[in-house]
Amino acid sequence: MDKKSKQNLSSQRGDRQSSILSFFSPKPGVKKEASNFLQNTSTPVPKNKSSRLDDALISEDKDIEKKLLNSELNFSGKKLESIERNSSRSLRDLEMLSADGNATTCETTPCKPKNLKTDNFGVETTGRRIRKICDSDEELNSDSEVLSRRIKRRFNDDELEDNNNERSGLPDSQMDGDISSYGYDIKDDEVLEAEMAARIEERIPLDFADLGRSLPKSRRKEMEMKFQEEGDSAINADEELGKELLGTAAAQSSLLFRDYVEAMLQIGRNFSFPSWVQLRNIRDSKGTRPLDPCYDPSTIWVPSSNSREAKEERMHFTPAMEQYWELKKEHFDKLLFFKMGKFYELFYIDAYICQKHCDLRWTSSDSKPHVGFPETALHAYANKLVELGYRVVVVEQMETPKELEERNRSASRGVKKDKAIKRSVNEVFTNGTLVRPDMLSDMASILMTLYFSKKDSEDLAYEIGVVCVDITTGKAELINIEEKGDQFLQVRTIVCQVQPKEIAYLPGNMPLSILRYLSSIVPSIQLTNFRDFVDSVLAINDILETFEKLNVPVPEVVSRLCNESKSLCCALSGTFRYLTTILLCDRLITTGTFTEYDLSVSKHLIVNVGAIKDLELLQSQHGDEKNSLFGFLKHTITPGGTRLLKRWITYPLVNTDRINERLDSVKWLMDNSEKLYEFRDELRAIERSASSASRGSKRKYLQHLDFERLINRITSGVLQNKRGAVYFSNVVQRRFDEFVNSMNLFDSILQCIIRVFGDESLRKDMPKLLAALTGVKDESSEGFLENIFATTERLRSLVTLDSNGKDWIPVPGNCKEYDDLLESINETKLCFDEELKRISKQMNTTAISFVNNKYRYEVECPESIPKSRFPDSAEITSSKKGYVRFHTEEIKQLVYDLEYKEEQLQKSLFPYLHLMCKEFHSELSSFMGISDSISQLDVLSSLALVSLDTSDGPFCRPIFLSKEETNGLPMLELKESRHPIVAKLKANYIPNDILLNGGSSPAPCSLVTGPNMGGKSTILRQTCISVIMAQIGCYVPAYECRLTAVDKIFTRIGAYDLIIEGKSTFLVELEETADILNHSSEDSLVIIDELGRGTSTFDGTAISIATLEYISRVIKCRCLFSTHLHLLCDEFSNDTKVLPFHMDLKLNNETKSITFLYKFISGICPKSYGMNVAQLAGIPKEVVENSVALAKDVESSTLLLRNISETKKLLIDILSQDDFSKIQEFFRNNNKSILNCLKSLS
Repeated sequence: MDKKSKQNLSSQRGDRQSSILSFFSPKPGVKKEASNFLQNTSTPVPKNKSSRLDDALISEDKDIEKKLLNSELNFSGKKLESIERNSSRSLRDLEMLSADGNATTCETTPCKPKNLKTDNFGVETTGRRIRKICDSDEELNSDSEVLSRRIKRRFNDDELEDNNNERSGLPDSQMDGDISSYGYDIKDDEVLEAEMAARIEERIPLDFADLGRSLPKSRRKEMEMKFQEEGDSAINADEELGKELLGTAAAQSSLLFRDYVEAMLQIGRNFSFPSWVQLRNIRDSKGTRPLDPCYDPSTIWVPSSNSREAKEERMHFTPAMEQYWELKKEHFDKLLFFKMGKFYELFYIDAYICQKHCDLRWTSSDSKPHVGFPETALHAYANKLVELGYRVVVVEQMETPKELEERNRSASRGVKKDKAIKRSVNEVFTNGTLVRPDMLSDMASILMTLYFSKKDSEDLAYEIGVVCVDITTGKAELINIEEKGDQFLQVRTIVCQVQPKEIAYLPGNMPLSILRYLSSIVPSIQLTNFRDFVDSVLAINDILETFEKLNVPVPEVVSRLCNESKSLCCALSGTFRYLTTILLCDRLITTGTFTEYDLSVSKHLIVNVGAIKDLELLQSQHGDEKNSLFGFLKHTITPGGTRLLKRWITYPLVNTDRINERLDSVKWLMDNSEKLYEFRDELRAIERSASSASRGSKRKYLQHLDFERLINRITSGVLQNKRGAVYFSNVVQRRFDEFVNSMNLFDSILQCIIRVFGDESLRKDMPKLLAALTGVKDESSEGFLENIFATTERLRSLVTLDSNGKDWIPVPGNCKEYDDLLESINETKLCFDEELKRISKQMNTTAISFVNNKYRYEVECPESIPKSRFPDSAEITSSKKGYVRFHTEEIKQLVYDLEYKEEQLQKSLFPYLHLMCKEFHSELSSFMGISDSISQLDVLSSLALVSLDTSDGPFCRPIFLSKEETNGLPMLELKESRHPIVAKLKANYIPNDILLNGGSSPAPCSLVTGPNMGGKSTILRQTCISVIMAQIGCYVPAYECRLTAVDKIFTRIGAYDLIIEGKSTFLVELEETADILNHSSEDSLVIIDELGRGTSTFDGTAISIATLEYISRVIKCRCLFSTHLHLLCDEFSNDTKVLPFHMDLKLNNETKSITFLYKFISGICPKSYGMNVAQLAGIPKEVVENSVALAKDVESSTLLLRNISETKKLLIDILSQDDFSKIQEFFRNNNKSILNCLKSLS
């Protein structure tokens, strides 16, 4: 077929793809000219045109405004009207096709440039290169610049050159492509000069492009100089304003607002921004400026679509961009991922942030900041930005182009038809509310809400409501606490235990001290400034309405706790409101469980915030978990087990019966180690099997056996009974796949438990807890696991694979809508066969067939067949050597009908999936039982594995004693104990004995002395760690461990200040000490390391003595108190409640070097050997020698002062005796002290 014939056939095509492809296929000459035009129009201007025009219209009088309006360019001529009409229709078609992904191509390629490159706007860019054929011209359909681009694409070189004579008055920068050459009325130079002179007299900034017309040559140079001066002045003004905005409360509380100000200063003049985004014009939705304390950085004021501002900013307010701004004005503090076709696009400040952090390349054909990425990369980019502290809003397309056509076609007459497909917010990603499997770690993702109410202003008494929510598992915990002062130790403890990813609070409600503390935590917590809290009266109604709306009864714990606490009521209401804004509240209410966060000592050993940090329970001082207690014990396989282990460590038990149940289970697993290893091997095999069973990319919920999150994900399907967003990947098939594989997974897990622990001979001596966790409910078993095999088989049988064995479909007869649509599709496919027969008969050949190459159901026939035998409506669609392919009008209509029915078929699967999830939800307790059982078994097996490892020394089962067995005294005895982490890291670790309130001379407190680096702090820490390990149900790294249960652990270790809270080292020491003295009990365990070093020696000594006296005589709890203040040793030398211990060492008298023996022995260390440690540290010899001499003088002076003080005290006591016989008795009782005083004074 000749070229001309092909063109004729192609011109007859009526489908949208043909028109779009021809629209973007200009002749070579036009491409070159259009390229030059884009380079010219992308040159930065000294000031944003929209804001200048806005300033002009505000300041000029009515006459000048009238002149300007009259001088606006007016279209004349039918040719231009026809051009614009065709261009607009083509661009509308483009956007619709972009939604379907047919006319947009995007190539993402890794880019590692040798040298840093600069794009068209002068902005340095590196990283990934995004290339789009259909960029964003559909967004600019009314701007003169874009109209020029359209014209260049639609007409050839000859048509453009014919009008060159009409452009002689244009500036050089507008010589290519100015719309005046296509019928604009150009006024003479005198009129233009008069109008510009009027504007100059009014000192109105002017940009030539604003007027869209030529500049008289006589004034060009003068005006350019004027603009340059005004541009420099505007830049300086913006910089001053930017500095001022960065100091506002909005910049302090909103990360994105700070980035907005910085971006406007950096790229504000390189790109085109609408006037309402400019620094001097920015306002929130209520019209408040950023310098106002009431400014809300989460919103932005945007003009209405029919306003003057919107009309002036046409390129920023096309139909699609109107949707963008309608959403952005309520989410200005979040990044907006705006779906267009198969890609997510970011504009303006969002584009600047994403380009900077994700290495995306600017979309070079767009004058506004613009980047994008494919649909498949959504979670990767969103996760990266969320980790950096940003919140991400995902805007999806809610209909297909065909659905838009149908909606417009069925609209009533007179109703304005939509030019853009529907879009809406579909997901919001924040640090504490992530639910996507590929964005989650194994650890819990907690959202915490805090609300503070003052009970007494004078005493700084607060009532605090705390809500902790894990959306991925549907668990919500509530607690109300009361605190005095500004330390908020209970709040800090809860934050440290829970480790939330995000904290929502009401601005102005949270005290500054706790806000500063939360801001300084590492790893950082995302602090969400949420303004939509309500008072307690409205909060109660809010909570009730939230549950009633979904027909869910209000849980008893919610009713009880909210009636007891107004603060908790406000916190819970605030949580629901915040989750509503990120579209997750219904999921929590429908699938969640509400419990009380219990801090009572009757159930759990309380480990406060200081102890968690000082003992390195969850992470080491370097911020990693590897060398923490959690890292040491973590041999779990399932994520649920890992999260449960972490909770056990921060919530040890205090009830000895429950502790012994766990210890019994650990012992059984140790004694039956072959079953322990078999169980763990089975879990790993199931994990591998689940991973291979998942189709396509890995399913994290299945691959990692995360049963808690898997159950919650399936049950959340009851909330969706229709298709929501339009995705180009098959979402519903992934959900079916996950559902079926989940049923297989639960079968495998239950079979594993039965296979490993089901032997009746084994179960005879199995401990009670282990028997319950592994037993399947029946008449003879005490287990709580349901036999779910029949349930999983029933749920699995709801779907079957299609005839190709590829996709899941409802079992025939289960879904009438699906069956009817499938039958209709099969009928349509038969019509294709009939049409092919008709064409074959007309063309008088059987050498034709359907192929699905470029388009579906193309008719392929030999090229040798004459054109005269082709159907009249044939359109050539593609070709290959020797063959040509075409469509007819009948085939195109059949394809349209087929695709529409296939879309409806896919939509019908969502209600069916909804019904399947409801069926699963009705059996929820059975599946939750298996999930809980496998998590506990995983933790117990991990503890057993640790206890079996004796490579660093023995582990023993702790023996818990009652107070009756210890004469009513709290007791702790450890023989040959080790610090488990240090012993693993350091070879030849020296074990030690620790005894508190035991043996022949019981004393609750030990006064620990010894040299620096001698191991005192390690002894203190290993004592607490041994207790925690014992009370979570683990064996202890010691030869023997006997104790009464501890109710609280307090630590005061190390010296550090809190600059961000304005607290000195000494103040921090005293606050921690005050917490110990105020909240410890007789059953507590306290360790204090070198109290008083933040102040003078005398003050520190006095405070240390008073503190140890109070602990030993008033509280009477177990305590290890280390010090370098040897006056304490003298003070408590005769105190039976405080026994001295020290870390042994060996001193070389010749070299004055010391060898640390790391042995914890009875007695007082005579010196701290600080000078010897200084020598080890490399302090210059002369400094050390001088220090030794000075130390002797100071020591002598101190001893003298102490003896004088003692003598003075004795004399006062003697003088207080009222007769001689009492004086004699006093001398007899204190003769030793009197002699020592006399010797020291002689």
